This record gives sequence, structure tokens and C-alpha cells, in this order.
Amino acid sequence: MSRIHRYPTRALLADYGRGVVGAGISGAFWALSPVAIYSMVLFGGLTCLFLLFVLRTAMRQRLRVESADTGVGVAGRAPIAWRDLDDIRLRYYSVRRAKGRGWMTLSLRAGGRKLSLDSTLDGFDDIAAHAAGAARDRGLELNDTTLANLAALGLAAGSAAESGIAYGARG
Repeated sequence: MSRIHRYPTRALLADYGRGVVGAGISGAFWALSPVAIYSMVLFGGLTCLFLLFVLRTAMRQRLRVESADTGVGVAGRAPIAWRDLDDIRLRYYSVRRAKGRGWMTLSLRAGGRKLSLDSTLDGFDDIAAHAAGAARDRGLELNDTTLANLAALGLAAGSAAESGIAYGARG
């Protein structure tokens, strides 16, 4: 069974807002700055960075990730097969010291290719469960950070069946 995952628009609205506000402010400073080269380069560079961030966010909104029992990948490209998985890394990024809010990033490597997904993706937990199961089935050594973050998701580095997570289940 194959499933399509997308980044929900609601999850991306804050990124759009940050990019547009940043581009607007730095663009205003760029337009109003004196003709000094350092201010033109500084504010012009910042404006470009913020506009690239908005473009990247738009690309993430259009991105479709396909997952199945055999592997995961971006729609239109060859998927990473679970049986070919070489490495997984699951990292947590906190926006506050209290670690109450934040996001996770799952990086999968197979045959020289890499796929990175973050936890705002619809169905992220299902993909992480399959990655953990594939890692165990292949006997991959996972670093302590990845193991701790899998445990935080309620997953052991065991197979999806052993974790009690059925593929496609919503949790």
C-alpha cells in the first residue's frame, strides 16, 4: 500500500510569515539605505536570503512524499528502498530551552542518496517507525541521539510490527 504525505499549509504559514516580514524589512532598509556599498551588500544579501527562504517554503508546500512497505521517496524520483537503507538519523531541534516545542528531522541514506524530512510532514511518525524497523532489520548501528529521539516518539529501534505500529496507521 502506498501513501502520499504532504507538508500541511498550516504548518508552513509561520515560515511564510517569517520570510515575507524579513524580506520586507531588509528590502525597505536596502531601498532606503545610502549608496554605501556595505549597506547595499548587507541589506541586498539579507533580502535575497529571505526571498530564497520563501521560495524554499513554497517548494516544501508542493512536495509530495510517497511511502510504502518497500520504501519512501519524493514523488517523481526513485524512492529509497527500506532494504537498501544505510543510515538513519533522527534529530530534535528545540526553539526554547525547556524543549517543550520544536521539531524533528529524519535523515535517511541509501546508496549515496539522502532524503531529509521534518516532523511537520503529515505521517512523519509512520515513516519514522518504518525507518526504525528497517534499521533493525538491516542491523544498522544508530547513534545515541537517534535512539533517544526514537524513544521520545514511542518507538524502539525494532521492526514496525514489534513496535505495534501498523503501516499507514495514524497516531
